[in-house]
Amino acid sequence: MSVETSTQERVYRALKEEYLDGVFHAGMRLDLHAVADRHRASTTPVREAIQRMVGEQLFEAHPDGGIRVVRPDIDALAGLYVWNAQHLLGTLRLADAALLRGSLRLFRERMPGTAPGDHAAFTAILFRAIGEATGNAEFSDQIQRMSERLHYTRLAEARLFDDPDRELRTFLRNGNIDVRTNLRRRIIAYHRRRIDHVGSISDALWQR
Repeated sequence: MSVETSTQERVYRALKEEYLDGVFHAGMRLDLHAVADRHRASTTPVREAIQRMVGEQLFEAHPDGGIRVVRPDIDALAGLYVWNAQHLLGTLRLADAALLRGSLRLFRERMPGTAPGDHAAFTAILFRAIGEATGNAEFSDQIQRMSERLHYTRLAEARLFDDPDRELRTFLRNGNIDVRTNLRRRIIAYHRRRIDHVGSISDALWQR
């Protein structure tokens, strides 16, 4: 691995960590030189790392030039919710019920804190566990990618909704009884709520 390649990988991992830590916000324009200075790198590996995240649909071209954090419009956000719900429901059909019950038991002991980032991270882990219960890494990897795309939206949801703890706890109840049916109902309710409030969530993406 060349020095430039290793630097690009280091910067990419650091940018991804910053993204998931909520350092940015939806629609935020990235300053290439500021990123390079912050991570003690030249602009070339930084530009390459940013382009990797463009490929992951976390960053996008800014209308006035440069790159910004993705901020989906209302229609795009509604489409993401529908896609995510359908993918989770399809994955759930292939998930092993015993593995799902085991995951829910663990999650009941590890409820998140009250910060929006805690809820977003917990939701990502919870949904990824559905994919892991299939035994097929492609499912869990795709769920993880979508969770990253929805990360700033979930931060906005946690600020907008007044009961994120209660909502997450509903996923963990009665985990030993017909676990697939219970999760199916909760996945549908979770996403239907967001689709019903997609305009408010889209507006909240501009708030920090």
